[in-house]
Amino acid sequence: DTAYGYNNQEGVGKAVRESGIPREYIFITSKIPGGLLLGEAIAALETNLDQLRMKYMDLVLLHFPCDENMKGGRKLRQDDWRALEKFYKEGKAKAIGVSHYCKRHVQDILEISTLPIAVNQVQYHVGMGMAGPNATDDKKYMEQQGILYQSFSPLCGPCGKGHDELIKGELVSEIGKKHNKTGAQVSLKWLIQHGIPVIPKSDNEEHLRNNLDIFDWQLGLVDMFKLDSATSPAVAGGFSGTSGDCDIP
Repeated sequence: DTAYGYNNQEGVGKAVRESGIPREYIFITSKIPGGLLLGEAIAALETNLDQLRMKYMDLVLLHFPCDENMKGGRKLRQDDWRALEKFYKEGKAKAIGVSHYCKRHVQDILEISTLPIAVNQVQYHVGMGMAGPNATDDKKYMEQQGILYQSFSPLCGPCGKGHDELIKGELVSEIGKKHNKTGAQVSLKWLIQHGIPVIPKSDNEEHLRNNLDIFDWQLGLVDMFKLDSATSPAVAGGFSGTSGDCDIP
């Protein structure tokens, strides 16, 4: 998972080339900033590809409905999407999508799109199962539109320094003991069982292995109900005290 603003594309590209693993076996996501003019968006996409030193990216997203100064709006979102469609039609992206988008932002894209919005990448984790449309970036609407809803920060990285409720908290730890799994694995498994792909971040080899060890076991109905009903950790990292982005112009 890379982006124009992460400063990680050169390193990821180098690691892929040196891994010895064929390129087609590794899924690379990249993003460009929101709020760009059409020419700026096209240039940002080419920069991403140049930094990765690859011929194509598997998934390219519009990172935000606006720029860091809250400059956005319908026209710029549509310009940015046109740039992604051009990139796709040139064979430089296998799929295109968005991130942090709510219903209104998606509707701007759907007015002019000729290609499907493959993904909306948003913050979603245990504690948000009962949250409303703003906090979840209109999760239900995305699913109704056939847009894959993908979770970043599945362990609630933006919840604050030292906040590890989804890793060592009582709820996930107790459930984990029943399955001989960690609390973090339980938190990730909850999302997977709801059909939501996850992007956990770690540079710890043990944690990386644990993050992959979530596909050969199942959480029970009672476990899922408890996790669905959790209202903590509270959503965080966005506007209006939630992770939601629906107030973005």
